[in-house]
Amino acid sequence: MEKAKNVKTDVTDVLKAVLFATLISLALVLIFAIVIRFANVENKVIMPVNVAIKILSLFAGIMLAFKNPQNGLVKGAISGLVYMLFTFLIFSALNGFKDVTFSWIDLITLPVAGAISGIITVNIKARKA
Repeated sequence: MEKAKNVKTDVTDVLKAVLFATLISLALVLIFAIVIRFANVENKVIMPVNVAIKILSLFAGIMLAFKNPQNGLVKGAISGLVYMLFTFLIFSALNGFKDVTFSWIDLITLPVAGAISGIITVNIKARKA
C-alpha cells in the first residue's frame, strides 16, 4: 500500500514539475521575444538563450513541484524527458506544425538537467524535513 502511494506521489511530482516548467518557459520565452523585438539580437544568441530558458524553467519547475524527497534522479530525468516532449508539441502546434525540427540538444540536456535538478531538490527537501 505504501509503495502504491509513493508511486502516485512520484507521478504527481513529475506532472506538476512539467506543468510548472512549461508555464515558466512560456513566460520567459515571451519576455525574450519582446527583448528580441526591441533589441538588436544576433541569431547566434537565440539558440543558447532558448536552451538556458528551458534548463532554468525545468529546474524551477522541479524545485516547486517535488514534494516526496526520494528518487530525485529518476523523477528528474523523467520530468526532463516529458517536459522536452510536451514543449516540443506545444511550440510545434503554436507554429502550425510548419518547419518542425527535433532538437537533439534538448533530448540530451533536459533529462540530464532534470536528473541534476531532481538530485538537488530532494536533498534540499530532505534536509528541511
